[in-house]
Amino acid sequence: MGQFGVLVIRIDNFEKKSQVLGEQVMGELVVRAAKVLAGMGKTRTVTWGRLDQEQFACLCPDLDEAGAVAFGTELQRRFSLHKEDTVSVGLAVYPFWPFEKGSILSNAQKALDHAAFFGANTITPFDAVSLNISADKLYQYGDMDGAIEEFRKALMVDAENTNVHNSLGVCYGVQGKFDLAIDCFEKTIRLNPKDVMATYNLGLAHLKKGDRDKALKLFLSAHDLDGTHSDIACHIGMCYEEMGEIDKAIFYLEQAAEKGPKGPHAFRALGECYLAKERPRDACKAYEKAIKKHPTDAKSLSALGHLYGRLGESLEIAIILARESTAIEPENGLYRYRLGELYLKHAEPEKAVEQFEKAAALGEDCGHLLEKAKQAVAQPGAS
Repeated sequence: MGQFGVLVIRIDNFEKKSQVLGEQVMGELVVRAAKVLAGMGKTRTVTWGRLDQEQFACLCPDLDEAGAVAFGTELQRRFSLHKEDTVSVGLAVYPFWPFEKGSILSNAQKALDHAAFFGANTITPFDAVSLNISADKLYQYGDMDGAIEEFRKALMVDAENTNVHNSLGVCYGVQGKFDLAIDCFEKTIRLNPKDVMATYNLGLAHLKKGDRDKALKLFLSAHDLDGTHSDIACHIGMCYEEMGEIDKAIFYLEQAAEKGPKGPHAFRALGECYLAKERPRDACKAYEKAIKKHPTDAKSLSALGHLYGRLGESLEIAIILARESTAIEPENGLYRYRLGELYLKHAEPEKAVEQFEKAAALGEDCGHLLEKAKQAVAQPGAS
C-alpha cells in the first residue's frame, strides 16, 4: 500500500455519560458509530474496527491529510445528524517523514490525545505538537529517555519549534546532561530571543555547572522579559545572597515572596538574609511561611526552632520544630546542636547531653555546651 490515512475516533465524554446514562444507552452510541463507519465504507474503501469500548480506528487508502480531514468531518456530521452526541478524531497519514508505516496508527492516537486539548467534536491531524504532548506525558511518568525520543522526533517534524527545543533541554537537565541542555536552550533563544523560560532555564543549567555569574546575568535578562515570575526573582535573590550582596538579595526575594512561589526556597532564603541583617522577627515570619509551603523543610524547621529559642518565645514549640528537623535529617550535626541548646534552656540536661554528643560525633564543635549540660545533670539546680 502506498499513500493512506488512519483515523482514530473517540465517542466524546464516554465514561462520564456511561455513569449517567448507563451501559445500554452507551451501547447504542457504539452501534451508531459502527453504522456510520460501515455506511461510509459503501462509497470508498475503508477498513475499520473497534480499539476499545469508546474508540474506533479506520484505514483509508489513497488519502492525504486534506482528504482525511474531509473524511473525519463527514463522519462527525453523520454521527451527530439526529442527536447531540459527538466524536473527536485524531488522524495521521503515510507517507509522513520520518515515520514508517507501522507508526501511523500510533501517530493517529497521539493526534487524538492532542485533540483533547481543543474540546469535544474536534478533528486534529498529527504534527509536532502531538509529539510534544506525548513527550510531556512520558516526562510526567518519569520516562526521560522516552520523552527525549519523542521530542527529537518532534524536531524532525518541526525543527523551529521553540517549545520542543526548550522541553528537550529540560529533559537533558533532569538527566544532568547540562551541555546538551545548554545547546537546546541556546537554540530556543536564537529562534526567539524573548523566550523567558528558555532564558531562565539556560541560567539554571549554567548554575548547575557552577557558573553563578553567567547564571545571574541570564536570570536578570529573564526578569527583564517577565518581572512577574517568582522563581526567576527567587534565583536572582539566592545568587546575590551567595555573593554577600544581602540588600539586593532581599529586594528580589521579597518580590518572589509577594508573587506566591510554589516552594519554600524564596521564604527560606529570605529568612537567612533577614538574619544576616539582624532582623530575627522578620526571619521568623519568613521561615514560618517556608514551613507552611513545605512542612518537612528540615532547614527551615531547625532555623525557626533556633530563632524561637533565641528570642525566648514558645520554647516548647521551638523544641518540637528542632526535634522534627533531626527526625528528617538525623545526620545533620547543626540541627542536633540547636536541639541540644533548646533542651539546655528548657532544663532538660540529659536530653541536651544526648544531642550534643551526637552533634560532636557529626563534627560540630560543642565541647563547652556539652560540658555545661553534663554539669547540669550531675548538679541538678546549678546554673
